[in-house]
Amino acid sequence: MQRLAMYKTILVPFDGSVLSARALPIAVALARRTGATLQLALVHDPSAYIPFVPGEVAIPVYDVELVSEHRKQDQAALDDAVAGLMAQGISATGVLLEGTIVEALVEHAQSSGVDLTVMTSHGRSGFERLRLGSVATAYLTRATAPVYLVRGSGSDAPPELPVGTLLCTLDGSPFAEAILPHAKAFADAVGLTMALLSVAVPHAMPMAPFGAETLLADDSAIALEEAGRRDYLTRMAANCPLGTEVHAVTDMSVSRAIIDEATRTSAGALAMATHGRGGLKRMMLGSVADEVIRHTHAPVLVYRPS
Repeated sequence: MQRLAMYKTILVPFDGSVLSARALPIAVALARRTGATLQLALVHDPSAYIPFVPGEVAIPVYDVELVSEHRKQDQAALDDAVAGLMAQGISATGVLLEGTIVEALVEHAQSSGVDLTVMTSHGRSGFERLRLGSVATAYLTRATAPVYLVRGSGSDAPPELPVGTLLCTLDGSPFAEAILPHAKAFADAVGLTMALLSVAVPHAMPMAPFGAETLLADDSAIALEEAGRRDYLTRMAANCPLGTEVHAVTDMSVSRAIIDEATRTSAGALAMATHGRGGLKRMMLGSVADEVIRHTHAPVLVYRPS
């Protein structure tokens, strides 16, 4: 199985906020371990502050001086952040992008060939996520390189690199297995052991009169399914670092099982592939990765296969 080279360039979306700054300690620690160059990207989006002339129809007014002043402020904030990193002995560069945030970041990440993006996530859910939007969520729907998501809320202490185990979720499909090279590269860079997890979803008996979670297949069928999952994971583990553990569990909800297993094993981080659905499609069809990202307290390494 393909093994990725150590990270060379790590992208950190930056806007000067406390939220975006929570990704920096993680990126710095990764850069120290791998010798990677940190690239801070700040998006200058004039549409975020262009004023409107009131009236029957609000008309946007492009103020050249206002746009120029904001651009100077953005560049100064970016320069200060890069200088601070370089003062710590970190190889760092900064790039001021123009346009809307997600589109500019995705285009830059693809054109510059970054190996990993480290960014924070609000962890919003439901209509709040749909209404307010999420840069991290929108970025995931289009990113072509792995993204390491750090929780934007929780402890006030700066986030640190995970310790212990990287729990990697598989379902038997080549799509899900695409996370493995990236998981191995991350585990190697950070010094984590690996564990592989697969969740079996039992079939309910169609004519039973009780709730869905009481309508499971018989115990022998469940045991057989879990045994098959363990055999599959054992084969996958043969191409993973020595000592990789395998876990097969049964649950009606795959996302719940992943979160519960991460909690039970005190996993330092999770790794999984995502289809990268967005908007209403994501809300209607659901997404295991999205559910896990929103509800787990652990950081998540996510990859969207092409």
